[in-house]
Amino acid sequence: MILFYVQHLLGIGHLRRTLAIARACVDQGLCVEVVSGGLPADLGPHDALRIHQLKPLKSADLSFSQVVDHGGKPLNEAMQKERTGKLLEIFRELQPDLLVTELFPFGRRRFRFELLPLLDAARAGKTPVICSVRDSVQQRSEDRETETITWLRQYYAKVLVHGDEHFIPFADSFGRVGEIADLLKYTGFVDTARKTQGQTPLHAVPEVLVSAGGGSAGESLYLAAAEASSRSRHVSVPWRILAGTRPEPAFVSRLKEIGSARLTVEVNRPDFRDLLGECRLSVSQAGYNSVVDLLSSGAPALLSPFTGEGGETEQPARAEKLLAIGRAQVIGEDDLEGRALAARVDALLDSGPKRFAPQRCDGAVQTANVLKESLLI
Repeated sequence: MILFYVQHLLGIGHLRRTLAIARACVDQGLCVEVVSGGLPADLGPHDALRIHQLKPLKSADLSFSQVVDHGGKPLNEAMQKERTGKLLEIFRELQPDLLVTELFPFGRRRFRFELLPLLDAARAGKTPVICSVRDSVQQRSEDRETETITWLRQYYAKVLVHGDEHFIPFADSFGRVGEIADLLKYTGFVDTARKTQGQTPLHAVPEVLVSAGGGSAGESLYLAAAEASSRSRHVSVPWRILAGTRPEPAFVSRLKEIGSARLTVEVNRPDFRDLLGECRLSVSQAGYNSVVDLLSSGAPALLSPFTGEGGETEQPARAEKLLAIGRAQVIGEDDLEGRALAARVDALLDSGPKRFAPQRCDGAVQTANVLKESLLI
């Protein structure tokens, strides 16, 4: 059986991607279980997938400077001991044939208090370990890259990069990739969407669809979009904001007050891909899952990549690549306010914009194939 470890801190993209891969493994007849260390998220039925929940931890703010529990209490030694004990208990009970850690050791370094004991347990039990990582990671210092390489050589059999080497080479964000080239394998993009029945019939008038995943990092985008909906001169075009998985009711009310009468504000929908398939324009950040949604749906896009308070680099890298190939337009976070956003949206609506041919993103299936092969070795 395969055990996945995933820790999301702000949004739920890491969790969604891991669950998509885990489901692809189940579809191939593999036994899979998942350990999650972030806040529980309602992502619909998981079928035969068993999820173990550690004491939930999240980022205290957009800078990722501090990790806190659900109530805002900072991570302390007692929490570390509790989580480490539970994680090792799960590992010893399941005795997996394969362990997959999402992002670590390219990220989640602050969770090494529990991950290094887990990796030591895997090594003691001769359990192969594989890293599952998105196409671009946060750029780090040479010392941090040295540390990452040391852990990879000490514990890991493979690194599965969920991207396309010709789109964004992993070397663009990890400078010393040549030293781990023998471990790397590209799987293609992982599509996290699931087939659903639409909640409502398709709209007669294509809309401007605003989304930013399931976390709180999209609030500035939502506020700018609400104001932009009232400033846009395309008065016949409706706007829709999907404000996350569990937005605060007061925040939703605020968006509705700011926005025009043709603005709809609601929680994330299971038929999001259907909405993308018919929208006139998608306005979003440039997170991994958002970009895969755009590529898979063919929707025209205006991107505002998230940089956060700590200078995040992976979303700008993705957005710049899409801009360079003519696949999306970009508006920076510093320019993200209602009047400017309305002007950019109106300019795009003036020209169409055109839809693109959907691209196949079957990285979940390709990853499941690699994991299945690893079990047979």
